[in-house]
Amino acid sequence: MLDKHIDEMRDLEDRYWWFVARRRLAVGLLDDARLDSPTMLDAGCGAGALLAELATRGRAYGADVSLSAIRTTQERGLDRLAQCDIQQAAFGSEVFDAIMLCDVLEHVEDDRRAVAEAGRMLKPGGVLVVTLPALDLLWSTHDEALGHRRRYGAKRLREMLQAGGLRVERLSYGLFFLFPLALIARLVQRLTTRLRRHPPETGIVRVPRPVNRALVGLMDIENALIRKVSLPIGVSLVAVARKVKGGRDESRPYTWAR
Repeated sequence: MLDKHIDEMRDLEDRYWWFVARRRLAVGLLDDARLDSPTMLDAGCGAGALLAELATRGRAYGADVSLSAIRTTQERGLDRLAQCDIQQAAFGSEVFDAIMLCDVLEHVEDDRRAVAEAGRMLKPGGVLVVTLPALDLLWSTHDEALGHRRRYGAKRLREMLQAGGLRVERLSYGLFFLFPLALIARLVQRLTTRLRRHPPETGIVRVPRPVNRALVGLMDIENALIRKVSLPIGVSLVAVARKVKGGRDESRPYTWAR
């Protein structure tokens, strides 16, 4: 992610509906795991809003490959930070009760290796919370502007988590209610970009405060559903997986496929 997008996140992520909804869902899923005073890692901590929330629930560490992200997170008064790549993380094995990988795997070259690293760092029985952009059909200049390498389907995500020795406990699409609008917007954006040849831009649309509040409320309803059932389609994917206590799940051995 470019430094200018880190700056944009710092300006928006405390209040913009998408960031607020994603953070509330991730924290809610972590709360559902009922971990007692957990030691946690926000891997790809960005501008630090999620890490700040985690710090109210236990001992929280942040990591990001971007020095700009680390410095921005420090401005929140957070200091348990490491500049490193999640594909080769600067932490020991079996040290975390929970790891958050929120909109990170789509940026890395080897997503399977990143998942394996998360599994290595988790204690037996530890929990991994993952959020990702969903469905190749929705690929747009937004993905290109943010440096995404791929979008995901549910089957691919499940297989990747299982291959990393993790047992999938919850897997659902997100932004279900907004999927039709998002699909139309992405298709129109794709067409106009081809015609005008504009450079890639993010799809973040500033909305009036009442609309922002309404979207947060809608996402609160959807997040409550996701914590109970799996939604069949959406703009994003979310999963909760737990490290198999006996080590790798031998029924689905890990392979270093790219």
